[in-house]
Amino acid sequence: MTVADLSGETWIGPYPGNPCHDVIALACEHAGFTPEFAHSSDDFSAVVALAAAGAGVAMVPRLALRGTDPSGVVIRPVPGPERRVFTAVRRGTERHPLLTPLLNALQDTATTLRRAPSL
Repeated sequence: MTVADLSGETWIGPYPGNPCHDVIALACEHAGFTPEFAHSSDDFSAVVALAAAGAGVAMVPRLALRGTDPSGVVIRPVPGPERRVFTAVRRGTERHPLLTPLLNALQDTATTLRRAPSL
């Protein structure tokens, strides 16, 4: 499935101003269409519930699906948008003994999630 396959569908998504809304709009634009948002919520549990009720389709970050009830929805990975997370520390502190384990744990978690199978 690609984003282009969702052209013409009714969409459920975050409100404008939410970075995820911008990602969805841009992904759809690159696929050649503008999504028609019929329902909006910044609560991904509500977005998933609306999709389960048949109110439309949604693009939800994989991490946001944790803690939601996905029964009643079909979850398919869609190639395209990826999340990039950056850390910022004051110059010269990146090797501080308290920061090093934290930065390593963040990197290990990102690597694990990248390799995890899609829901």
